[in-house]
Amino acid sequence: MDTDIDSLDYGSAREYVLSFLVTLKQTQRQRAIAEEELFHWEHRVKLAGDRGEPVLKRTAGERAAELRERTARLAGEERELKRKVAVLRQKLLILRGRVSFAVDADALLAQLTMLAGEPGSLDQAMKEQEAQAALEELKRRLGG
Repeated sequence: MDTDIDSLDYGSAREYVLSFLVTLKQTQRQRAIAEEELFHWEHRVKLAGDRGEPVLKRTAGERAAELRERTARLAGEERELKRKVAVLRQKLLILRGRVSFAVDADALLAQLTMLAGEPGSLDQAMKEQEAQAALEELKRRLGG
């Protein structure tokens, strides 16, 4: 499916969404050009009819029909691309939130390790202090 970006990292997903946006903009431009051409050819059909030129009218009408089909096809593609881009943007926002959460968790773990030391080092420090206290107690008993 075109809108499945959940397995991509944020950078790749962003590039993928950008490619859809570029395609959407190109399709919009092509549709606008086709609509403008269609307007001109429909005008030519009218002019040929007004002048009594059936051959020119038929030729211009055929070209106008082609442009009508092209415009309709491009409009359909544009609607579909807009729908996909909307879904992709939502998914990209969610993916960006996951990335920032993961970065924050990593930073938090690094700060905690820096403050408390490596895991297990607290147990070792407690054992050393207990041994030191036991040694002090033994020295006090033997000396006393």
